Amino acid sequence: MVGASIGVVSGREEYDVRLGALARTWRVWASTGAALTDAQWNQPTRCGRWDVRALYAHHSVFPAALAALPQAAAPAAKPAAASDVLRAFNAPDGIAVVRADAIAGHALSQAAGDPAEVFVDRFGVGGPAAVEALRAADPAAPVPWVTFAVTLNEVLRIAVLEASVHLLDLQRALGQPPEVPADALAVTVRLLAEVAPAVEFIEAATGRTETMPLPVIR
Repeated sequence: MVGASIGVVSGREEYDVRLGALARTWRVWASTGAALTDAQWNQPTRCGRWDVRALYAHHSVFPAALAALPQAAAPAAKPAAASDVLRAFNAPDGIAVVRADAIAGHALSQAAGDPAEVFVDRFGVGGPAAVEALRAADPAAPVPWVTFAVTLNEVLRIAVLEASVHLLDLQRALGQPPEVPADALAVTVRLLAEVAPAVEFIEAATGRTETMPLPVIR
């Protein structure tokens, strides 16, 4: 009763909030892509060799990947937290570091091979389909995520972060003001704070040290 009185949020409620945030963010990706000119598709971004088309090619695989997760075989390993997954991905020997060139090259290859409409449809058509598949799933279900076992609830946190960070990349490349759904920003900020080393992050955020613990992901 004490927990209820201070507004404890259930796993299902958290899941629904994250799913709604993801759906709204993907809608921004779809509407932005549908309005882009040829010149804007070729606009460079702050993501290394990627232009806007390559950025779409990279991130637009998420809806289909998430839609398939509820049917994936449950891993035997204990599920990891989203913060632990991101910390491992971004370690010096992690996937985000050692496979950075391969990931960049794959996005460039996909961008060169498919028309822009394909990437927009992955968000505009595939996005809602993925959201419906996830809405019917169990938030606590363990699923495979690259080399980890992760619950769907934690996978959503990673997906919202990816959608939000790359949407900012997109909007900055286009010279647009940052307009990411507020609930997606909240999910992203909280997860990034969890990835950062706690003491160093607190002391830097409160101006008590000049040591900078950021960035925590690529």
